[in-house]
Amino acid sequence: MLTTSYNGEVALEREELFFLAGILGSDRLLGVDDPFKGFLSEEIVQEWEKSKQSLLSKGYLIQAENGVELLIPPEVFSRVAIAGLAERACWISYRTQEDSYEGYMHITDEKVVEVQQPRDQVNLYELREKGTIPVACDDLVQRMKWNDKSPGNMPALLLSRAKFNELYNSSSTLSMDEMSSVLVELTDDPEGSLALAKSLKHRLCDGELQLSVWNGQAWDTQGAAFLINDHVNWLIRRSSREEDDWLIATPTTREQFQSMLLLWLERPSQTEER
Repeated sequence: MLTTSYNGEVALEREELFFLAGILGSDRLLGVDDPFKGFLSEEIVQEWEKSKQSLLSKGYLIQAENGVELLIPPEVFSRVAIAGLAERACWISYRTQEDSYEGYMHITDEKVVEVQQPRDQVNLYELREKGTIPVACDDLVQRMKWNDKSPGNMPALLLSRAKFNELYNSSSTLSMDEMSSVLVELTDDPEGSLALAKSLKHRLCDGELQLSVWNGQAWDTQGAAFLINDHVNWLIRRSSREEDDWLIATPTTREQFQSMLLLWLERPSQTEER
């Protein structure tokens, strides 16, 4: 497979992304459903030919002069290869007062590629280079509006995951005093409970992230949620099993979160360590 020069944004239909990832040897695109699942072999061949012709018409593939080889522009090759073959990834979803976001970061030691679907085009995927890991990490933390004045010396709060979810879902109708009272009963920490109630009532941003590492056979994933207001940032870890009802909310400074995220994103996978 050859590459050639290309400049511009890379935006691919799902079938086109699968086609390119497939010819680059990837069968594990995170967050992208297989558009050819359940197709007969003959139907897959027809769909791949459609994808190939579509990519040629957009300039994302170029037919070589010999009429046999296909040339992939470097910008397209790099982004699809990282999205399809990188062994570290981070899924992020968050909501601010002005905007919402959901997308994947695919990570190699040299470069990070973001894959995001536009809200109004569910079959389209935009692939963007985000620079090095530190640059991409700093950009992400800024977009999530992590408060750089958040205290980092407050104790963590341990409480019921189910009760926290109830408060979160009712935060628009409950008063701050009502939420604080419930939290004091759960945690026996008046100061921390009041701070968490304020964050629930007047949040600037909340969301979650999932950090995934390819172990050679499957993705190992761990996740956390976060809740931010203009006073305290909370990093939230919760039980993943239905029978375990616990949640830990930890006040976390922007510097602490960014250092932790950077450390994880720079950690090699098991296969990279070999």
